[in-house]
Amino acid sequence: MNNIKVTAIVLDYFKADQVVKNIEGLNQQKTDFDFNIIVIDNSCSQDNANKLLSLNRFTNVSMVINTQNLGYIKAHNEVSHLIKGDYVFIINPDIEWRDNDVLQKMVAYMDTHQDIGILGPKQIEITGKVAMSVRAFPKFFLQVARRTFLRKLPFLKKWVSYDEMKHIDYDKTQDVDWLQSSCVLVRSDLWFKIGGFSKDYFLFMGDVELSWQTWKNGLRVVYYPELTVYADGERCSQGGFKKFFTSWVLRQHVKDSLRYRWKFIFDKNPRQEYYKKNEINKVHN
Repeated sequence: MNNIKVTAIVLDYFKADQVVKNIEGLNQQKTDFDFNIIVIDNSCSQDNANKLLSLNRFTNVSMVINTQNLGYIKAHNEVSHLIKGDYVFIINPDIEWRDNDVLQKMVAYMDTHQDIGILGPKQIEITGKVAMSVRAFPKFFLQVARRTFLRKLPFLKKWVSYDEMKHIDYDKTQDVDWLQSSCVLVRSDLWFKIGGFSKDYFLFMGDVELSWQTWKNGLRVVYYPELTVYADGERCSQGGFKKFFTSWVLRQHVKDSLRYRWKFIFDKNPRQEYYKKNEINKVHN
């Protein structure tokens, strides 16, 4: 490959079948550039790793089989030295490609909009619902409220709804606070400048801070629904208050959320600071 423009990264944790289907679909994307793909396996399971071996038939796929679960953050950062091209394409295992021009059009849009640091398409779940890939910068008390009876209280209901971005037009291209890293295109020079995902977290909040740092570095985070990908809609952090006591993943989400909140407790919203600096009047989403 002499014209690599994008490096895609797919992190697997016991979803080998979905990963294989994902990569097969990704390699059917029609582009006027080359791209390579890095598959990382955090499953620490020989059976899972064996299923991924079928991907060796693709010359643009590199596989990293970890002997221990490095977590979401470290696993991505550990392969940064393998990234080539202008863009890093971070993709969840369950993403499905029903259109073969998604990658081409995402790259073209960012090529022509140099002020964008992160771009994400619309995501549709298997239920037909639009996935909540767009979010407001989190407030810890709202993250708690969303998972408890507190979300139904009149004075919190509207704030929870805002946090979940239920009010925005998901058919409109627009600036957003942050995008979940389930399917996002990131400028590689930005990725290297900020050091990838923040090492302060293990599983969660890395994508939140990635968007935070994007705005802070003078680039926009944009939701781009002109393109659509599909996903199963299952999130490992799903669950209410009771699940907190039985789910290690949910407890880790709380820990990472507290780390994030403490880290930026005195900082101003970088998106609003970006608008002030550039004298742009934007409507809050």
